[in-house]
Amino acid sequence: MGNLEDGLTIERLQAGDEKAFRVLFDQFFASLCLFAKKYVIDADASEDLVQDAFLKYWDKRSDFENLYKVKSYLYLVVRNSCLNYIRDNNKKLSGAENLEIESNDFFIESLMEEEAYRIFYNAVESLPQQMRTVIYCSLEGLKNAEIAEKMALSEHAIHAYKKKAYKKLKESLKDHYYLAELLILLLHS
Repeated sequence: MGNLEDGLTIERLQAGDEKAFRVLFDQFFASLCLFAKKYVIDADASEDLVQDAFLKYWDKRSDFENLYKVKSYLYLVVRNSCLNYIRDNNKKLSGAENLEIESNDFFIESLMEEEAYRIFYNAVESLPQQMRTVIYCSLEGLKNAEIAEKMALSEHAIHAYKKKAYKKLKESLKDHYYLAELLILLLHS
């Protein structure tokens, strides 16, 4: 279980390969930031906490025997750092809010949501440029006519790009069936 994605291997990370670390960082930074923002609303603080988590990982990189443990470690460090940030910065939460964000259910739900986001985002990023742009515009709520105007293409071309993109996304997300259904809901709303 040495590989996760994009040729990233635990062996390269343990050896201190900075390129492998960059791949790890690029794969998880955005989703970890979104995860942190579930706890800490401030985007800058969230990014700082995530960067600190990567630095903590780097210092302990030789302790991990597989990439799944690395990912788990990063999420746990971010969670704990967020809880410490809330405590240390006297962020006032009601008793119910405090119990909710400290609960394991909140952590698991947030973790699953951000992991789904990461998988979906990587699938969209693997699309050809025009299809990727059409999908991002669709996710922003733009209609085909608006996308066509923005991209200086015909509505027919936009429809064709969407259709091809759906097919490619369904194929790349086939092992993540729950995301394929989410994709259809998001893009057809």
